[in-house]
Amino acid sequence: MQNIKVEVTMLRFKQLFISGAILTGLLFSSVALADNLIVYSAKGMQLKSGAIISSTQDLTLNPGQELSLISPTGKMIRLVGPFSGMPMGSIDEKNKKSVKEALLNLLSDSGQGEESFGITRSTDDVFRLASRPAPLPSPWVLDVTKDGPYCYREGDKVIFWRSNKAESSNISIKILEHTWNAKTVWSQGKSQLASPPAMPVIDGAVYQITLDKNNSKGSLNLVPDSLQSKLAQAAWLKEKGCIPQFKTLVHSFL
Repeated sequence: MQNIKVEVTMLRFKQLFISGAILTGLLFSSVALADNLIVYSAKGMQLKSGAIISSTQDLTLNPGQELSLISPTGKMIRLVGPFSGMPMGSIDEKNKKSVKEALLNLLSDSGQGEESFGITRSTDDVFRLASRPAPLPSPWVLDVTKDGPYCYREGDKVIFWRSNKAESSNISIKILEHTWNAKTVWSQGKSQLASPPAMPVIDGAVYQITLDKNNSKGSLNLVPDSLQSKLAQAAWLKEKGCIPQFKTLVHSFL
């Protein structure tokens, strides 16, 4: 009986430690990177995705203009014209959710066709998530055995990944609506494969991957290097629909 009590106490300590680590990490990310906002999308404005805007900068949006920004803590700020003022002052109750809350919401309801981690807002569920393996070995590899969308980090080589590396496979890559295509062999024993050096990396283009006789396809989406915090990167992955990569990055917080 005494051994059981000790095990329960240790389990509760681990749960509290993980919960505290999550909150501490989010706090330090918020404090250290509090000023810059990253443009996610802009409509009717001369702003490019990935551009940096100060949170204290006054913005003016005319009717019909729209602007979506991501904060270093992963908050999505959506502005719709007419608007005038500082962007952080526009956050309403719906936009005040931290990425921690957004992560738990997404993981508790992964959507139709997605595997759910069965997560709620309790510390026990977060602890169970931390004890399970991440979907991918890294948030920056592309699981080409499944349909996308896929996300790649600016400046990084595009890396393909497969879970089954027992046999060599023939892989062909085609960019839909473009003439470029290539074929190569994915060697036995290798779970990762760097994209061909000559492969054009086109943000938003749809790539079709044929692995032996299995086809998968999805858009390739840039994650700009202006996103310095993991929380902001996670929010970007979530918005782009790169869910396995999002979940893997989430797992690194735990």
